Amino acid sequence: MLELIRRRLLTALPTLAAVIILSFLLMRLAPGGPFDGERPLDPQTREALMTAYGLNEPLHVQVGTYIWRLLHGDFGPSLVYRDFTVTDLIARGLPVSLTLGALALILALLLGLLAGMVAAARPGSRTDRSLMLFATLLTALPSFVVGPLLVLLLGLWAGWLPVSGWGDGDVPHLVLPVVALALPTAGAIAKLARAGLAQVLAQDHVRMARARGLGWRRIVLVHALRPALVPVASYLGPASAGLLTGAVVIETVFALPGLGRYFVQGALNRDYPLVMGVVTLYAGLIILFNLLADLAYGWLDPRTRG
Repeated sequence: MLELIRRRLLTALPTLAAVIILSFLLMRLAPGGPFDGERPLDPQTREALMTAYGLNEPLHVQVGTYIWRLLHGDFGPSLVYRDFTVTDLIARGLPVSLTLGALALILALLLGLLAGMVAAARPGSRTDRSLMLFATLLTALPSFVVGPLLVLLLGLWAGWLPVSGWGDGDVPHLVLPVVALALPTAGAIAKLARAGLAQVLAQDHVRMARARGLGWRRIVLVHALRPALVPVASYLGPASAGLLTGAVVIETVFALPGLGRYFVQGALNRDYPLVMGVVTLYAGLIILFNLLADLAYGWLDPRTRG
């Protein structure tokens, strides 16, 4: 397991560096700038601001300065939120985004595994076909489509739940964004769990367990579930990345004070340090989630640890 972690870290660090450098260059090459407003600044003021923030330096110097600051835990000042550093904004928005993503992942796993187990218990039945059809529909519908539909049905028409805002992080404000973010992932997990269970249940050792008179629940939980979760574990890395990046849209749809709101505002206003800070943090979290998924995969299937 330690060897697996070492190999992943050896590839993760160059990947993170490439993401930072490429994102930095793309931000600088995009048209517009942080000081291009409706009322243009006079040349002296603009030049003073560019000098103060180091934006008049050559690109390679700016990249080197940014990476040096990152190594010291400094994401730089925000060019739009003048009273805050990027670190301050991340500290305010990250707990909201992580809460939303973690709850969505837990809900997706619960719904997906339950649906997959029920479908695998009755292969070829109407229940199996109905659940897999519904899972396919959920997988095909992105969260930015599911979110407004839930707002329309449960918020505006039924009036059961608030349609926007964070409140104090209470349950009513969390339900719609968490469900909207979780459902597409739950559909994919259901299909993977059903396929994995169907394959394992057809193996000889499971048939022998059935012949000995073991109940279906004991067979699944003791003999079949762990190897059947291997494809689900391999999907957890991309699923976590999808939930993290999908939260950007969901936070915008539901007006949540997470990193997604700051990222969108920073991109619109060309707030280079803010956008780079969020991109760097997201890249690091995605690499971490993929590492955890690899560890879970190795625990479920020890043959992959070598």
